[in-house]
Amino acid sequence: MRNGIIQFLLIFCAVSLLFFPQTSIDGAKNGLLLWSATITPTLLPFLLLSGFMQYYQTFHFLSRLFFPLKKLFPDINDDFFYTCILGFFCGCPLGAKIINDLILSGSYTKQEGQALLYVCNQISPMFTIGYTLTLILHGNINTLCFFFCLYFPVLCYLFYLFYLFFTKDFLHAHQISHPVSIKKSADQIIFDSLHSIFTIGICIMIFSIGASLISVLPFPFFIKQLLIAIFEITNAVSYFGTMQISSYHKIILLCMITSFGGLSAAAQTISVCKKSRLSFWKYLLVKFLFSLSSGLLAALFFI
Repeated sequence: MRNGIIQFLLIFCAVSLLFFPQTSIDGAKNGLLLWSATITPTLLPFLLLSGFMQYYQTFHFLSRLFFPLKKLFPDINDDFFYTCILGFFCGCPLGAKIINDLILSGSYTKQEGQALLYVCNQISPMFTIGYTLTLILHGNINTLCFFFCLYFPVLCYLFYLFYLFFTKDFLHAHQISHPVSIKKSADQIIFDSLHSIFTIGICIMIFSIGASLISVLPFPFFIKQLLIAIFEITNAVSYFGTMQISSYHKIILLCMITSFGGLSAAAQTISVCKKSRLSFWKYLLVKFLFSLSSGLLAALFFI
């Protein structure tokens, strides 16, 4: 059935490209322009910085700041705090890549990795600050309130993981047969950063084409808006951020879109988790619930 759905989507895309060539070209241009002019200068420096911080074990040094918590949870996996710190700051899909590598190394079980994926693979706060809050909302809202609405549902789920830690054999230390990570050279760090940014660019272009095709297909207006919102985060944030609607409704929508991340980010996430075979549908479901929770919080905080 899965192959049948993929085959249908491929045929649909081929027919759409043939019948709407100009729309497809415009969508590709918009996606690539957005990627080159906004996403690359926003994320690439951070990708390089995080790579070199990992190279010089800076994040392991930062993990030592959690030593008092480690004393409270002596049996917790040594890589847990490292994963949370690196996953939070790097964002999607690098958080998923870290979890995937730790599952393959034996540090986490598949169940633990699936649970951590919901917490440690959010949209990067650098993207939210640099793009959503600065370029789209022009710094006109309270950043702390926006981040609270965005991350409070994730924090609640993190508390649930600690509950599982105390009640079950969850996130405890495991025996690993080989080192968790291999030290990369500076050239490899740069190459990996460029590979990640190009992968992101391709996904943005593909989903931007999809969003452009949606705008010309005979769908009801509400369905078109819904599909654009779930397709790709940068296009969705730009689209709803420039709509002629009240600031209150705009903030709620942007908070929900940022929390969900879009199908493009989900596709990037699953692409780096192929070997660990984490569930795509469970990931989407939890992200959808986070999105609804963030929207409700934004509706309460920004009245």
